[in-house]
Amino acid sequence: MKRTLLIARQEFIKYVTRRGFFISILMFPLWVVVATVIPQWTGGSESPRILMIVDQTGGQYRDAIRDAIGRDNESRNLAALSHYAGGFANLGTLPPATAQMLRHPESETSRRAFEAAGGLDAVRAQVQRALKPNAPAFTVPPPRYVYTEPPRDLADRLTPDTIGGLLKRKDPDPFAADAVVVIPPGFGPDHPQAQFWSDTPRGNLRDFVNGALTDALRLASIRAVAPNISDRALLTDGAELETRNPAHTDGSSGALDQAVPIALAIILFVVSVMNSSVLLQGVVEEKSTRMIEVLLSCATPREITTGKLIGVIGVALTTLAIWGLALLVMMALASHEMVALVFASLRTVITLQSGPLLLLYFLCGLLIYGSLFLAIGSMANSLADAQSLLGPSMLILMLPNLMIAGVMRDPNGPLGTALSWVPIYTPFFMMLRIASHPPVWQLWGTAALALITTTLMILWTGRVFAKHVLTTERPPALGKLISNLLRRSNQ
Repeated sequence: MKRTLLIARQEFIKYVTRRGFFISILMFPLWVVVATVIPQWTGGSESPRILMIVDQTGGQYRDAIRDAIGRDNESRNLAALSHYAGGFANLGTLPPATAQMLRHPESETSRRAFEAAGGLDAVRAQVQRALKPNAPAFTVPPPRYVYTEPPRDLADRLTPDTIGGLLKRKDPDPFAADAVVVIPPGFGPDHPQAQFWSDTPRGNLRDFVNGALTDALRLASIRAVAPNISDRALLTDGAELETRNPAHTDGSSGALDQAVPIALAIILFVVSVMNSSVLLQGVVEEKSTRMIEVLLSCATPREITTGKLIGVIGVALTTLAIWGLALLVMMALASHEMVALVFASLRTVITLQSGPLLLLYFLCGLLIYGSLFLAIGSMANSLADAQSLLGPSMLILMLPNLMIAGVMRDPNGPLGTALSWVPIYTPFFMMLRIASHPPVWQLWGTAALALITTTLMILWTGRVFAKHVLTTERPPALGKLISNLLRRSNQ
């Protein structure tokens, strides 16, 4: 046991002092920042879509589309102000109606309250008085769509060439447009066909115009039955369904409850593959430098493989601790409410009952992947030899990532349950499903299966290591390795 721990200590020190370890530690937070910032940059830098409308019915449908553009801009302003206030303002000091509006910017009720309160300027003034020290300035989001008046004589010369000329012009030409909507005479509930001209499929402007015209036609149909009705709220009124989770006693909905198990499972895969790959490279290096012979003169193959796997677990836990601290710091800098929300979801997923099982699944998954990579490294004489087995193995190991969406739609359904009993995938899928409270017999059964699979993999890796680590022959085919593993497990 002493020799095993010495090897584990040496492996841990060797990996954490390498330059690649520090690069991998820095790359994950950097990747998170890039994945968060780049979409904001690309979304914020997109120029507004310019829309030109030729309404040959008198202008009512043009006005309906323009009103829809105004409501869309209000919704975007409210969403941006809500995000800004959540990170840089004390919502508790705002009037209750304003705080409620900013907490639920997606609802139609909040949008109407935003409009009734005076719009962006009035609500921003309230938020300004509740800002925390050193808060940055609020940036008004650019509109998605902008209406521009068409040339006066355009209705008399509506030809493809004329409209195409308008679409090819560029800003700041006053008659440049990304799309031209032509509403013909007689357009209405009985003849609901209009024309949408555009030579660029960018964005969802067509769907937006279609929705605005559909609402206008429905309002026209209602007015035909009840001429005194003019309130457009008839088209936007609807039920607001508030999602709640009984595990959240603070009244929050637990919006991250589904994201947390997905993140844990993906982190398991990333950390396992990353650290197991380093383990494989280390064994290949030791074989090429004949250092493995020195190790075998001091310890048995079983002690060497066990020590290396313990070292990988130490490196993986260290990596997780550093990543978790870095993400916590970034979330705290971005929004204190986000930190509270994440911790609330973590408390829901990681309870006294599920916490030990999550740790067990994580360690088993790490040991299964590590054992496989260690076996591949012990059979290979070079990294080129290792690639012949590593490629097919990675395809098998990455297969669960393609099934995340299907499993999370119904975690306790037939697909998720069946995949949880595939031995090498059990830790991954059970980490996905554990927040959905699968039956107790499945939890204990899959935990036993994960332990048995891990034990068999470690034993198999020890035999492969003892047999191949000193040989110079090419590694066997993957199919032969799997058949040998199955044969050994049946003995």
